[in-house]
Amino acid sequence: MSAMDQRYELYKRMIDETLAGYFTPAGDGADGLREAMRYSLLAGGKRVRPVLCLEFCRICGGDPVSALPAACGVEMLHTYSLIHDDLPCMDDDDERRGRPTSHKVFGETAAVLAGDCLQAEAFRAVCGAEIGEAERFRCVRILSRAAGVEGICGGQIMDLSGADQDADALSETDLRKTASLMGAACAMGAAAASGDEDTVAAAEAFGMALGMAFQCRDDILDGDGFCRLLGEEKCAALTAMYTEKALELLDRFSDTGFLRSLTEKLSGRSV
Repeated sequence: MSAMDQRYELYKRMIDETLAGYFTPAGDGADGLREAMRYSLLAGGKRVRPVLCLEFCRICGGDPVSALPAACGVEMLHTYSLIHDDLPCMDDDDERRGRPTSHKVFGETAAVLAGDCLQAEAFRAVCGAEIGEAERFRCVRILSRAAGVEGICGGQIMDLSGADQDADALSETDLRKTASLMGAACAMGAAAASGDEDTVAAAEAFGMALGMAFQCRDDILDGDGFCRLLGEEKCAALTAMYTEKALELLDRFSDTGFLRSLTEKLSGRSV
């Protein structure tokens, strides 16, 4: 196992163990909701976004352990978006990560509430990070922007109404729906380590570029999005362009071997 893989697995284990401590049964009338939340939150996945948060905290001089609640907040927000994305009124998907989607297991009402609650609890988790008050505020502000009309929600409505999108409109959709949260994860890690505004902005720019490369690679694997619109060859060229941009943005930072290896791995992944 490479050094990059070893660190990734360490971060992932830290994240998974921390996430498992949230929303345990309390013996009240809301335990069914907690079960629905945990079903999706603990369903696995790459945990790319919280890993990025922890690593940016580290390379910006902070303690990744102190940023764990913020990283888990990012994953909660991501999970909420997936639950809602799968709903019959959205993409109407029956499976997610090889398992029935939330609304198929718990019903549509419980799935909506599980997503709603995970979004709220994401900010509660960030507020529990053992970092300074100013750093917590910055992280909340960054995450809220990625969650709202300039981010996931705006991207989702554009996606649902954009059957005939051209390349520019599709890029804007992907920037909001996918890249915004990756950018936020990186920016939150830098902010948790008390990075200055230029550092936080550079971290966010890297995450946004990586997010676009990640989405373009998804499009190739799924035969959707840019791949459907432009063809596989041009979509692969877009993936390479955004990957190169992300790598160039890392020049602003030191000790970036892990992030460079991760960027290249994600842009060439087969799943």
